[in-house]
Amino acid sequence: MWFISLIIFLVLFPDTIFSAPGISSHYKNKGFHTRLEYVIDSDPTKPTHCLFVWHRLPPYLYIEPDELYQLNATIVGFINIEASASQSHPFAYCFLLYNSSKIPFRNRRKFSINIHSRYLDPKSDQNQQYETLYLPEPVIHFTEKHCPYLGSGCPAPLSETGIESPRELTVTIPVGQEYHLAFVFPLTCLFPLIGCSLLFIFSGKNRA
Repeated sequence: MWFISLIIFLVLFPDTIFSAPGISSHYKNKGFHTRLEYVIDSDPTKPTHCLFVWHRLPPYLYIEPDELYQLNATIVGFINIEASASQSHPFAYCFLLYNSSKIPFRNRRKFSINIHSRYLDPKSDQNQQYETLYLPEPVIHFTEKHCPYLGSGCPAPLSETGIESPRELTVTIPVGQEYHLAFVFPLTCLFPLIGCSLLFIFSGKNRA
């Protein structure tokens, strides 16, 4: 009976995964924005004194710095939310979810992150309107040892303590067309000129 229930659950909720020792995950994708949610439960057979998250993102993805600060995350690299993918660099961040040298991790922990896609450079191929790219998920680390110090940077991920998601997520990003620049760029220059001209005209009338 439980096997049938499991099959029904996987069919109805394909975006949700469960992996040992007690990680459940769910994601929602809406255009340029993807939300990842994680729930971590303790494993009585594996005492854990440190629980931390390590995540590296490629140049075409970013997370708002304010959101990472709320997680008390250490950021490796620079995040410019206005830059395009070609003008950006990969960055990583890490943060602690649980840290105690005396009391093992017992109570459930949750966290969520909102990942945003950057604009890609325009393409000359008019048939290529979208590009599908890989979205790496965070690596969640369990260890019986003390947590690493995260003040000056993030430690390298350790395969023996890290738990990675078994799925491979992707994001589909709209791609601009190069021929659109033929009229977009002139219009971009024209609007400020019109605005300045109107401002000059109305300011002259007010003086008169």
